[in-house]
Amino acid sequence: MQYRTSTTGPWLNKYAGTAVITGSARSEVGRYKLQGFRYRRLTEVEVRTLLAEADLGAQVRQLFTDVIASGQLGSTLQAPTVGTIPDLNITSAAIQGNFWPAAKLIDERLKGRSRQTRTYLNPDGSTQAKDVNPDWGVNADLRPVFGFPTGTLVIDEIVTGVEIDGMDTDSSTLVTDVRVVFAQTLAAQGLENAADGTGNRRYQDVKSPLTYPISVAPRRFGEAWRGLPLPVDVSLFQRLPASNAQAFATGFIRQGAPNPPNTTPTVTGNWSALWDGDALSAVTIGPPPDVTVSSYTVQLLFSDATPLPDGWEAKVTGGSISQLTVEARDGLVPPIGGSHTASATVNGPNTPTGVALLGDTTRARLAGAWTQGGNWSSGKTVYIQITPVDPQQPVVLSAGTLVRANPALLAASATPLARIPTLNPVTARLPGWNYSPAAMAQLTLRDALGNAVETRELPIELLVYDTDDDGELYTEVRCGQRDEAEALSFTSAISARDQNATTDAVQAST
Repeated sequence: MQYRTSTTGPWLNKYAGTAVITGSARSEVGRYKLQGFRYRRLTEVEVRTLLAEADLGAQVRQLFTDVIASGQLGSTLQAPTVGTIPDLNITSAAIQGNFWPAAKLIDERLKGRSRQTRTYLNPDGSTQAKDVNPDWGVNADLRPVFGFPTGTLVIDEIVTGVEIDGMDTDSSTLVTDVRVVFAQTLAAQGLENAADGTGNRRYQDVKSPLTYPISVAPRRFGEAWRGLPLPVDVSLFQRLPASNAQAFATGFIRQGAPNPPNTTPTVTGNWSALWDGDALSAVTIGPPPDVTVSSYTVQLLFSDATPLPDGWEAKVTGGSISQLTVEARDGLVPPIGGSHTASATVNGPNTPTGVALLGDTTRARLAGAWTQGGNWSSGKTVYIQITPVDPQQPVVLSAGTLVRANPALLAASATPLARIPTLNPVTARLPGWNYSPAAMAQLTLRDALGNAVETRELPIELLVYDTDDDGELYTEVRCGQRDEAEALSFTSAISARDQNATTDAVQAST
């Protein structure tokens, strides 16, 4: 969409998006709706490639470059540049596209990886700080943009046509805590021993989600929660290195084997390949010369400082992961007829990435014995059982270790969802459309005689370009408005319909 400031002036770009037909020809809300690329097309196209670790700005540029190259957008979107998506001097971990909608991946996974604190001026001269994440979209020239708005838009009621008013809007939206949910987990079974002489207790837990509660905003207005489901993506998890590893073979001793038979499997490669995250490094485990192998078991020992895991990552070729077990022995509780222990066993990974997760219930059982230090024997051990396709052929294990969700990445996913009420929101109406996005507005209110009443600075949440009933262009600068443009557009249409209905009713009664 284009506009010009005079009948003879040049046409200027102001909006890039799509016009869609909504409803029937008799719709009272309006049949045509303009939708920006961010809210329309970029929610429909998917990210198909791995975004390698890089500066956050470079990573977002790569995302748009890959989406454009995929052909999903035709020839509409222009290539990103360093000018529209600058480097942000923050290293962003690699993230797999996994066919997420482009807009969703940016909003829920990338925006939260950067944050800035800005200071604003109150009417009484005091200041307040506000943390903000980068914003993004597609500008009027069809270029993707991502980063932090800059500059200050000076708005003064002494200028003809400028009006500053309080804004009647629902500023009560509140999200102080986010519960990240991984629903794709496995049912588990195992043993618990409380070290009180009562012996082992077997349990069998049904499948339950793995959740992480994350505080994203102060609770000074109250406590409010929102759920954030995330896929079981290996890029969201940290691999925990083992301190020692060995392999065993189980099977049938071949006839004529010497006594004692050689039952030790051959191992080629460095055990660190199981937790280095490199898909090209691996450990090859071959059958012993005197055994027809039915299964291999890889035993991993972990240091006392290893954090409580969420599950495992295990990937094998030439065989299948038949069982995964983790055991913990508590060194803080004195043994009375046994050690304080807990174990959890699942039947193999359930995702293509090889990640197998425990639910909250089972993880809590394990947590009771997953301690550090103490005066008694402690330990943390993992067993990976592998069934070979061919007992005479080796298996290749490219991953095999404990994993836990990366706290920094979970926080990055959850933080953009924070919402706290904005007190005393303000809207300013300016003549024309010749205003560009800025970080903040400096607003000067004046009395009827033109004397300054107060000056304050507020963050700009939204710019609305509109026309009045006479076709005159004007811009609304909304400070403290947290509703998204799509919701505002629909709300505006509904309000206009209701106003027309009221006017019709009044006219009909007179």
